[in-house]
Amino acid sequence: MTGAAAPMTAPAQPSLLFVCGLAREAGIAAGEGARAICGDAPTLQAGLGALPARPDLVVSFGLCGGLDPALRSGDLVVGTTVAAAGTTLASQEGLGRVLVRRLASLGQPARLGVVAAVDAPVLTWRDKARLREATGAIAVDMESLVAARFAAECGLPFVVLRAVSDPADRDLPPLVLKAVGADGRLDLKVVAAAVARSPAQIGGLVAAGLDSAAAFAALGRVRRLPGLFLSLGLADL
Repeated sequence: MTGAAAPMTAPAQPSLLFVCGLAREAGIAAGEGARAICGDAPTLQAGLGALPARPDLVVSFGLCGGLDPALRSGDLVVGTTVAAAGTTLASQEGLGRVLVRRLASLGQPARLGVVAAVDAPVLTWRDKARLREATGAIAVDMESLVAARFAAECGLPFVVLRAVSDPADRDLPPLVLKAVGADGRLDLKVVAAAVARSPAQIGGLVAAGLDSAAAFAALGRVRRLPGLFLSLGLADL
């Protein structure tokens, strides 16, 4: 008499660490099996140093600026290479391509390319064009270098998954330099004071708000996708 077949078990959900700049991004990212930290570079570095356990995958997650003129607000960007001044960090070859294919199979197309890392927002279309020429990057953010360095130091797989907020041809209002605190939260008092001093920023602020709304919507759709990270073959990396 043959024994009963062993029950099929679902693959284990990998432990994910999302590295974000804004509290709202971290709120979207966090969930079962996923820890999210947010803030400026020193805050992120402190949080990474205090992690209770190492994750299976480090994901730089959140909004980004577009450098490729073909990218529009809400478009998804996947990167495994982060370029900064004098530094290039890359994750395991093929991880980004697998994630792009997985996203496409779930109806969420994404662009694969280099992501530039900066320590201050890139406000003008001219500066974005110069950064693209210097790095060959398709997008830019302020957190991916911190995440990539942590992953490299710990020998962990790493990928960038971001949504374009401001496209390459969009200038950002100067108030964004002061509007976000070290903890990744928007300081509404700073925004109100800046607009009161310089009402001309209102138009740029409205445009930036519409752009970021499209990007946040895209991030929300991505995090609701079932089993997005299960097919990345993390156990084989």
